[in-house]
Amino acid sequence: MRVLHVTPYFPPTWAYGGIPRVVVALARAQVRAGAEVRVWTTDAYSSSARADVAPVRTLHGIEVHTSRLLSNRLAWQHQLFLPEGAPPLDAVDVVHLHGHRHLLNARAFRDASARGIPVVQTPNGTLPRHERKIGAKRIWDALIDGHVPQRVDALVATSRAEVRDFLLAGVDAARIRRIPNGLELEEFSELAPRGTFRKEMGWGDEPIVAYLGQITPRKGVDHLVAACARIPEARLVVAGSARGMKLPAGNAHYLGTLEGQQRLQLLVDADVLVYASAREVFGLVPFEGLLCGAPVVVGGDCGCGEMIAESGAGLLVSHGDVSALADGIRALLTDRASAQGMVARGQAWVRENADANSVAARYLALYTELLR
Repeated sequence: MRVLHVTPYFPPTWAYGGIPRVVVALARAQVRAGAEVRVWTTDAYSSSARADVAPVRTLHGIEVHTSRLLSNRLAWQHQLFLPEGAPPLDAVDVVHLHGHRHLLNARAFRDASARGIPVVQTPNGTLPRHERKIGAKRIWDALIDGHVPQRVDALVATSRAEVRDFLLAGVDAARIRRIPNGLELEEFSELAPRGTFRKEMGWGDEPIVAYLGQITPRKGVDHLVAACARIPEARLVVAGSARGMKLPAGNAHYLGTLEGQQRLQLLVDADVLVYASAREVFGLVPFEGLLCGAPVVVGGDCGCGEMIAESGAGLLVSHGDVSALADGIRALLTDRASAQGMVARGQAWVRENADANSVAARYLALYTELLR
């Protein structure tokens, strides 16, 4: 099986959120399963820098083709990715698009369709017009690639919540598949001892309440800051880049984007991890936190909350309910036995449902189905 993954951002780029992490985990697992895997991406990296990588390189057995962006500023500020070059479609059996509303997908879909190559798309929560620039998204859909999710051979939802989004958008139910995002469990097999991050930062033994991810209006970081103002004995740590909003004022330690071991060390040291987002169709971070031993509070109106609820792996709150969020955090800080029971149930759920190797096998089976 020869697969081309299409994504506007790919490691070493982490500042754009969870999609790079999702794609690299899936691509690596597919390589381990014996597939020949390529990626077409761009040199997007951060607000002020481009990824310093070769146009063609090999990473974890993946052949990565990186197109230079015509404007790094437009990519960061407006999600307008203008790549030079074309998707490497020679000797490709299936094209897998990630995300939605970017020109890489539009170009890859057009070129793959012209060659008769099946196309799969995993929007990862980007199909609905929500949060920001809704008018611009409506115009983009009308003029550029709004037709793509309606015409790909299979549209993959990561949760029941995302299936509902697809159906509301008018996607034919027969073309919808549900496959969760995957985590590379090996990454969590040898974690740093608890206290490593705390010691590195020079902090005391006060409990740590953590948020890790992009800081956008939908993520609820402003509500988290307000909730933690009611728990003065805890230290609030926020790791991620702000997009479309200013950092909420309050007593929070903003660390910017964390990568590699530092990211995991924060999760290991977190006494509570909060992900009280709205319209989150999956959300990797709470499951990464559970694998690191952190009890979680998540938004109850999203795919992430759906999975936390069915596994009994954490507490749910409504987006924007500051009082309930403060109560949930305080409950997990106070009743550590219950919190650790939730962690154990969450870890079991992840191993059973979200191992990248089993997720990769499900995608490979889908590709094979489309090639028949």
